[in-house]
Parts: sequence; C-alpha cells; structure tokens
Amino acid sequence: MPVKYEKGGDAIVTLTFDAPGAPVNTMTEAWEKAFAATVERVAKEKASIKGVILASAKKTFFAGAELTDVLKFGPNDGPKVFHWIEGVKKNMRALETLGIPVVAALEGTAMGGGWEIALMAHCRIVLDDASIQLGLPEVTLGLLPGAGGVTKITRLLGLQAAFPYLVEGRTMRPQDAAKLGLVQGLAANKADLFRMAREWVAANPAPKQPWDDL
Repeated sequence: MPVKYEKGGDAIVTLTFDAPGAPVNTMTEAWEKAFAATVERVAKEKASIKGVILASAKKTFFAGAELTDVLKFGPNDGPKVFHWIEGVKKNMRALETLGIPVVAALEGTAMGGGWEIALMAHCRIVLDDASIQLGLPEVTLGLLPGAGGVTKITRLLGLQAAFPYLVEGRTMRPQDAAKLGLVQGLAANKADLFRMAREWVAANPAPKQPWDDL
C-alpha cells in the first residue's frame, strides 16, 4: 500500500508513505486513491485519534508528482489533470481541517508535491541534515505547484519573500527553512524526530492553519 496506517497506544496515527517497488514516493494514481481512503478513515475515527504524523519509509520524504505520468499528458488532458489535482487538494484540505493536529516528520527531502504535503501539516519537524532539500522547484521544469504550494508559501512568507521560492524555484535546507518559520523543529536523529512530533501533538490538541485562524 502506498500509505500505511498505524495507530499507537497513545492514540496518535502515523501515516507512512511507502510506494511499493519504487525508490521514492510520488503522486501516482495508486497513491491518490490510498491517500483518499486513509483521510476518510481518519475522519471516521477522529474521535479516538489525538493526532496524525506524516512519515516516509523511503530515504526521502516525498518527491512530488510522478514525472513519467506528467509527460504523458497532452493538450486535451486539461480537464483530467484539473480533476486529479482538485481531488488531491480536497483530501489535503480535509485532513488539515479535521480539528486534530497533523505533524509532518521529515527524515529526508521533500520537493514539489512532497513539500506541499508537508505544508498541509500544522507543524513540520525535519532532521537537521544539510543534505535534505525542501521546496517547490516546479518552475525549473516549466510547471507551477498545483496542490496549494503557491498560496501557502505566499501566506506563510508574504508575497515578496515567497518570490524566490516560487518564481526561481529556490530550495531550502532544514536550517534555512527553520529560520523562515516554515519548519517548527530540527531533530538530531529519527528517535528525536518522532519524539518531538508526539510532543507537539500533545501540546497542540486543536491547532489551526494560519490561513484558518481568522
């Protein structure tokens, strides 16, 4: 399964992205269906869930869209692509508005759609490793972030500060992202990463995204 669901004794659910037979996690059709089903399950069980941790079984967190699929799209595929992206955004939005804390625990790089998945969380904790890259490099491929990255980065950083990350596709290291306030914690190792994630869930039982805190 591209998304594994595990509820711990502390009532925190860990959703682990693990694309079968692939070196990285990408937004394939199989992932989209699994993610939709998982969000639906969390919604049904939310009364017994204290929080959700987003994690990865791969060396990287999430690599974004599956480029082999994107390259197959033609001029007549606009409606299909729009429907696909809107479906992904709908499920992301559903998870971030359930009223339970969602933490992204990043052990590795999160680029493009992967960073948009991390931005869906109320909190992002990343390994303090300078080899990890975070950001939205779609513009370097002639694309634009389609799953909420444009609006979320702009709301979090402000229009002018967001420009380099959207118009130039500039990426960040964990330390840089922390200084910008896009990352709420830097972890020394995997055990530290998940400990910090659980502590954040316990300390923030009913968080809201900045764009929902009106």
